[in-house]
Amino acid sequence: MTEKALRNPTSPGFQAPKSAWSGRLALLAGQIGLLAAIMGIWEWAAVAEIVPRAFIGQPSVFIPAFFSGLLNGTYFSATLITMQAVLTAFCIGSFLALFTALVMTAAPPVERLLSPFIDALNALPRVALIPLFIIWFGLGITQKVVSGVSIMYFVLLSATLAGAKSVDPDHLLLARSLGIPRWQVFLQIVVPSAIPSIFAGMKLGMIYTVLGVITAELIAGGRGLGTLVSYYSNTFDTNGVFAVLILLIILTSCLAGLMNAVEKRIGRWRLA
Repeated sequence: MTEKALRNPTSPGFQAPKSAWSGRLALLAGQIGLLAAIMGIWEWAAVAEIVPRAFIGQPSVFIPAFFSGLLNGTYFSATLITMQAVLTAFCIGSFLALFTALVMTAAPPVERLLSPFIDALNALPRVALIPLFIIWFGLGITQKVVSGVSIMYFVLLSATLAGAKSVDPDHLLLARSLGIPRWQVFLQIVVPSAIPSIFAGMKLGMIYTVLGVITAELIAGGRGLGTLVSYYSNTFDTNGVFAVLILLIILTSCLAGLMNAVEKRIGRWRLA
C-alpha cells in the first residue's frame, strides 16, 4: 500500500500516528475523569442531603440498580418492545421523508404546492397528538410507531431538503452548459451533495424517534422502557427512573454510533 493511502483517513489501511492515539487516550481519560467527578459530587449532594435524595436519586443506588436490571432480565423484554417500535418508525419515516424530499427537489412546483401544508403539520406538537393516535390506533405498537414516524419524517425531510438546496450553483450551471440531462444532474450532483445532510438528519431523527416512542409509552402504557419510567415515577422511585435513563443513553449512543459508521462507509464509497 502506498504512503499516500496510509495517510488518507478514508483508506482501509489508514494508520493514525502515535501522537493521535495518545491524544485520543488523553481525551478519553479526561472524559472519564469528568464523569467520575460529576458522579462524586452527585453522590455527596445526595448523602449530605443538600438536595433530597427523592429528587435527585443517588448514584451508588441507581448504578447498581441498572446492572441488576440488566442481569435479571427486567430491561431485556422492555428494550426489545421499545426498539421494535423505534426501528419500524425509523425505517418508515426515513422512506417517506426521503421519497417526499426527492420528489419536491426534482419537481419545484410540487414543493411550492406542499410546503405550506408540511410547515403547518410540522408546527404541531407531536406530544399533543399522541392521545389522538391512541384513539385512532389503540394501545398497541401501531400508535407508538406512528408517534415515532411523525417526528422522524419531518426531521429527515427538513435536513434532506436543506442538503439538496445547498448544491453549488456553479456545478449546476456547468452541468446545464454541458447539456447533461436533468435527471442525471439530479442523480449525480444533487443527491450525492445532499448525502451528508441526509445522514445528519437520520442521526438526529433516530434520537427523536426514540423520544417519540418513549413518550407514547409514557402516556399509553404497555411493556416498553417508557412504561418502566412511568412505573418508577408513579411509585416515586427516582433511582429506578435514573437506571432506565442510563439504559436509554446507552441505546441512543449505540444507534448514533451505528449511523456514524454507516456514514463513514458511504463516505469511503463516494471517494472511491
